[in-house]
Amino acid sequence: MKPFLKNFAGLLVGFVTIISCEKQTDEPTLVSRSEISIFAKYIAVGGSLTAGYTNGGLYREGQLASYPNLVAQQIGVKFDQALFAVGQENGTGYLATSQINTSLQFDKISDKLAILTTSPLTLAKYSGGVINNYGVAGLRVSDVNNSGFGNAKTQGFNSFYERILPVGKEETSYADFVKESKATFFVASIGEQDLLSYATSGGKSSTTETSSFAINIQKFFDALLVNNAKGILTNIPNVLDLPYFNFYTFQDLAKNVGTTDIFITTGNGIVRAATANDKILMEAIPRIGKTNAANQKKGFSIAYPLTNEEVLDKDEISIIGSRLSDFNGILKLEADKRGIILADLNSLYAQVMSKTYTVNSIKFDNSVFTGGFFSLDGLNPSPRGSAVIANEIIKVINENYKNSLKTAIPSLDVSKFEALKVK
Repeated sequence: MKPFLKNFAGLLVGFVTIISCEKQTDEPTLVSRSEISIFAKYIAVGGSLTAGYTNGGLYREGQLASYPNLVAQQIGVKFDQALFAVGQENGTGYLATSQINTSLQFDKISDKLAILTTSPLTLAKYSGGVINNYGVAGLRVSDVNNSGFGNAKTQGFNSFYERILPVGKEETSYADFVKESKATFFVASIGEQDLLSYATSGGKSSTTETSSFAINIQKFFDALLVNNAKGILTNIPNVLDLPYFNFYTFQDLAKNVGTTDIFITTGNGIVRAATANDKILMEAIPRIGKTNAANQKKGFSIAYPLTNEEVLDKDEISIIGSRLSDFNGILKLEADKRGIILADLNSLYAQVMSKTYTVNSIKFDNSVFTGGFFSLDGLNPSPRGSAVIANEIIKVINENYKNSLKTAIPSLDVSKFEALKVK
C-alpha cells in the first residue's frame, strides 16, 4: 500500500453541514430474506474496495461502510467482518482534513491503532471467528494462489491477510481460504491493485503480466465456485482517472508555482519537461518548488527534476491502459464462461469522472474535497462512494436474480453517508 500523504475554516462549516453523514450502526437491521437459499452463505472477496479501505487506511468506520456490508444490510442477511476492536478502532490510522486546501497537507489520525509493529507492518489478530468479508487491502490477482501470503515470516506477506487468517493457517493461500467458505453467493472486486501497485510507484514496481493474471484468476474462480455459488463480479475502473493522478495537470502546477516548465525523470531515465501526456502523483505535489541544500527548486530545472517515482510518463500510462484492457477482457471472459454476472464499475467511475453521475439529488465528481465519491487518499471511495457502489450492486442483483427474491432489495440513501473525512 502507499504510505500516508503528509501532513477557509469559515467556508468549511457550511460545506461540512452539507456533506455530513449519519453514522452506520455496527449491526444491520435484518429483513425477512435470510431464508432465501441463494443468500444462505453470502461472502465478499477481493482487495481494498471489498475490505472498506478509505482515507488512506483501514479502520472500523470504513469497514462498516464497505460496499459488501451495505449490500448485506439491504438484503437482510448476517454478514460478519473482521472489525477492529473498540480501543483499536482506528486500525492502521487514516487521513482527515480540517480545511479545504490545495496544498494537500492532511492530518493523520494515529490514536487507538491496531498496529503491533511497523517494519514489517503487523496488525492485531482478528479472533472473532468465521467471517463473511474476505476483503484484503492490497490484494492482487497475482497473490491469490501464493502459500505463505499470510505468514508474517514470509517476505512479501500481506499484513491485512495475516490478520484475518486463523492461527495455524498461515500458509493457506487466499484462494484456498475462500474455498473453505462454501459460499452460495458472493460479490467480488479484484484486479485493481495489480494496476495500482505499478501506477502508485510511478512505474517503478512491476505490474502483473497478462498471462499471470489469466492463470491466477482462473484458479481463483475455480476455488470460489467449488459449490456452484452465484455471484457478482465488478470489472476494474480506469485507475488513470483516479484523483491521485489528476489533482493537477503539469500546466496548472507550473502556473501555480511560477515556472514555465516542470521537469521530470521518465521511466527510462530521461530528464525532460513534462507534457500534457504525463501525470503527477498526488503525493508528490507538495514537493514541487521545495528548495534543496544547493538552493535548487524541485522540478524547476533539469538539475533537480521530479523523480520517476513521483510521476507517470506517457509510456508508463500506455502500459497501464493496455493492461487495464487486457485484465477487464479476462474478467469478462471468465465471468461469461462461469455464469458470473459482471457489474460495470469502469462505467460508473467514468460517469463520476465526467461529472454526469447524480443520485439522491447529489452530483458526484472526482474531486477529493467536493466530489463526494472519493476519499482523501485519491484512490479509494469515501463511505458515500461505497454506498453508491452498493446501490449499483443491488441494482444488478435485482435485475439478474429477481426470481430468487421475494421482493426487490431496497437501495440506500447515499446522502446519509460521509463524503469528506473532517477532523
